[in-house]
Amino acid sequence: MADLIALRGGLCLPERVLQLAWSLDNRGHRLGDNGGKLTVSEGSRLTADDRAQIAAARLHLLALVHYEAPGVEA
Repeated sequence: MADLIALRGGLCLPERVLQLAWSLDNRGHRLGDNGGKLTVSEGSRLTADDRAQIAAARLHLLALVHYEAPGVEA
């Protein structure tokens, strides 16, 4: 079973999804939502492994895109 990480406000995600999101962010990629479809900037720089991990975590990554931590202003 995957280790779940609970974020403030109640969103729980597998640790591997957060690690993927952090890895993508550290490499300059940005996640977004285009009409319910996950987008990743700089897609040409993604590896085959990145693409496979993103496909497997698509719904979790979309939840993260829409996550707003309570009490934190952008």
